[in-house]
Amino acid sequence: MNTLLHRFGSIIKGSIEGFDRLVFKGTLKPIAFALGMQAFLRSQGVLNKDYKDWVTKKSAAIIESAEAYSQKYCGRGTIYIPSINIRKEELAHDLQKESGVKDGLIGVWSCVESCKTYRSTFDTAAGYPSLQHADSRCKHLYFYYDHPDYGFMSVRLQTWAPYGIQIAINGREWLRRFLDKEKCGYIVDGNKFLHIDDYELAQRLLNSQLDTNWEQMLSGFAKEVFPGMSEILGDRMKYYWTLWQSEMATDYIFNDPESLNPLMERFVRHAIMTGTYDR
Repeated sequence: MNTLLHRFGSIIKGSIEGFDRLVFKGTLKPIAFALGMQAFLRSQGVLNKDYKDWVTKKSAAIIESAEAYSQKYCGRGTIYIPSINIRKEELAHDLQKESGVKDGLIGVWSCVESCKTYRSTFDTAAGYPSLQHADSRCKHLYFYYDHPDYGFMSVRLQTWAPYGIQIAINGREWLRRFLDKEKCGYIVDGNKFLHIDDYELAQRLLNSQLDTNWEQMLSGFAKEVFPGMSEILGDRMKYYWTLWQSEMATDYIFNDPESLNPLMERFVRHAIMTGTYDR
């Protein structure tokens, strides 16, 4: 039995356990290394020395597509972010409040950030230009949604090859959307549930997240933000997905603040002494 529930069950009205933060990275494995990228360019009739011109044109097409996508669903174009130090998530939350978006695309942002890509250099051993891994900077696109199934989430797309993609979702946001569909009432503050009408239902819904077809879900988002992928890379190129960051969390919802307040000092002291306190 859960120790905390055993000791304080009389003042805890419910608990839930499941996914919190989940961040996935998508990699196009055939072009994720220099020789693979060279082979792809060769199949397209592009010389190694022309890589920069090729990738610049493709990047422009991706950015133009994102602009049209944002105009279609938000009525505004892509918003440029001048500094990497600006928190994109805060911008998205502010715009959502301002625009009143309840579900769907909140907005698209762009920012020039560091990236892993390739550079064409003369290979003296081979006697001709070849591609080498290079640290560079290119435009990245950020798509923020309040999705009808997954709640508040984001997709980040690198506009230069090898076109890495990152998708961040939140299990509690996902649960919120589940509960809406089940017409189950709740009180939420940010990422914290303060009350749920049916805790058993909420736990079943959290458990059902484990049965998700992750490849289908993630690839669906990739097609949404990168619709020109097949035109640029061909129909056979697909993302390989890895779970980059993950958090499981257990929430204990107390009957009322008065029940919890006398215990908070003890909980905080325990968290600091055991190294589980992160704020």
